[in-house]
Amino acid sequence: MTRRIVLAVVLSFIVGIAFLTLYDVVRNGVTPLAVVSVGILVLLFFGIVGALTQPPRR
Repeated sequence: MTRRIVLAVVLSFIVGIAFLTLYDVVRNGVTPLAVVSVGILVLLFFGIVGALTQPPRR
């Protein structure tokens, strides 16, 4: 139960940051900083979501 709550909170932050990054790209075009931001978002998404969706070791 706790893992699902943490996953929901983390996903909401990732979606929020992705929205702000997309807004910046639409407004200012693709910049090196936007590319770095997308890379960090991808790393966060796969790392955190992958860790929270796997069952804990016993």
